[in-house]
Amino acid sequence: MARFLTRCYAAVTWLEALRLAALDQTPITSIRQASNVELVHRTEWWAWWSDERLTTAIGLPESLCPESLSPDAVSLISEVWESDSPAPECGWRTLAQVQQILREERVSSFQRSYDLEGIERVTKLTVEFCNRE
Repeated sequence: MARFLTRCYAAVTWLEALRLAALDQTPITSIRQASNVELVHRTEWWAWWSDERLTTAIGLPESLCPESLSPDAVSLISEVWESDSPAPECGWRTLAQVQQILREERVSSFQRSYDLEGIERVTKLTVEFCNRE
């Protein structure tokens, strides 16, 4: 399978990529293409691919909806994706490899000299990873 990315959309055929590029005004020369990738997991908003790339799912056919990641991995990725935060420091791949969250602990916060405004909570997760190769 091939993957084509415009500014706002993802497609699996060149014709669909051209149609979507016209919608979001992506120049044809700026459409990014990856050959020989497989869609591993798809939610309504994001897609995880075999080349360990996380992309938007907007534009992908509804018929393509594999669900190979664990529910906890999906939850973690979705939380970061929907927060409009940058990619996690540990990387999307690490989140995708989470098999199960074993324990959640709220980390007690203490005041420092800098402003913590905007931070709602800090939670320490203990996780089990998949044995994927």
